[in-house]
Amino acid sequence: MRILDPQVAKERKQQLLEWVIHRYIHSSQPIGSQVIAEKGGFGLSSATLRHVLKELEDEGYLSHSHPSAGRAPTDKGYRFYVDYLVEMQRLALEERERIEKEYNRKTEELSDLLSQTSRMLSVLSRSAGFALSPNQEEDTLRRLELVPLGAKHLLAIMVTDSGIVQHWPLRLSQDIPLNRLRQFTAFLNEQVQGMPVKEIRQNFGYHISRAEREFRDMAALARQFLREVAKLSEKESLYVEGTTHLLSESGVWDFDEFRSLLNILNEKKKFARILEEQFRDTLKESGSKGNKDQSLVHVKIGTENQIPELRNLSLVTSTYRVQGRTVGLLGILGPKRMEYPKIMALVNFVSHVVSRTLENWDKNFQETAPPAPRVKKGRS
Repeated sequence: MRILDPQVAKERKQQLLEWVIHRYIHSSQPIGSQVIAEKGGFGLSSATLRHVLKELEDEGYLSHSHPSAGRAPTDKGYRFYVDYLVEMQRLALEERERIEKEYNRKTEELSDLLSQTSRMLSVLSRSAGFALSPNQEEDTLRRLELVPLGAKHLLAIMVTDSGIVQHWPLRLSQDIPLNRLRQFTAFLNEQVQGMPVKEIRQNFGYHISRAEREFRDMAALARQFLREVAKLSEKESLYVEGTTHLLSESGVWDFDEFRSLLNILNEKKKFARILEEQFRDTLKESGSKGNKDQSLVHVKIGTENQIPELRNLSLVTSTYRVQGRTVGLLGILGPKRMEYPKIMALVNFVSHVVSRTLENWDKNFQETAPPAPRVKKGRS
């Protein structure tokens, strides 16, 4: 017989009491164990539910008029519920301040931002947090920059319409005059600006040949630069943290089920495909309802996820945006008996903070990017 951890048993009892009182407030009807078993999503047997309800009644939180009736909260039960709501509001404020402080740190690349986001969602929810980056195959380039760092060294910077910022060092075989470098940067922008990444990769040879004709003295730099741009779609698209938190829910898993779940989470491409499908469904649903704000929280519970490995879990997701365009997905994967109001509020708030961060990046880029010089056609 498995011995339940006392802290887990205490939290389960509190969650059950919260659920019963919340349900009673909305229905004005005593709550029976059968209703809890059917609607509560606690994954407990009827015998276990009756035992926990009896404990809550003996402790003075619930009462019932006769043996076959459902339970209703006592004054002590209502006091517990009010104190719980006050505490939830206080914790929510603390978490908001913590999130704001974390995102005020200097972060310049989308990969760092999404890694930070998945980690924060995991820590604050004690579940698995994740963030899915924009579809980099379809992403379009907004601006390319080459910044001199000293003798024969450059910093290449690339910004896309979905907020991706990439930069990497380039080493030159010879010094290039600043004016010539600016002309080359303008040429590259004219060639690939506004073009999807996949088209750049498909037409890589064409762009190289154009660069070699226009800038023979910088052919090697052109090849090196465009090769890095073409690799953009190979960057990691899914960031996941906190999968070990799910182990604490081992009471609802057998070993094979849990191993299958970990395989999905560790094989990020497979989990990413699941989330990409959720992302498409979200966009489709928002479009059909005419929602301008697509950053709504969506919850899929257990078998609603349509894959066996997630049948004991809930998936809480929201999207993030830049320039009014929905570009990515983030959220939490956790137990079905999670505190849905808290988790949904957390996911919703983080999605808005990520969107705001991307908008600030976009604004700063627009304000600081110098105008691109025009290329004099035919110059070699």
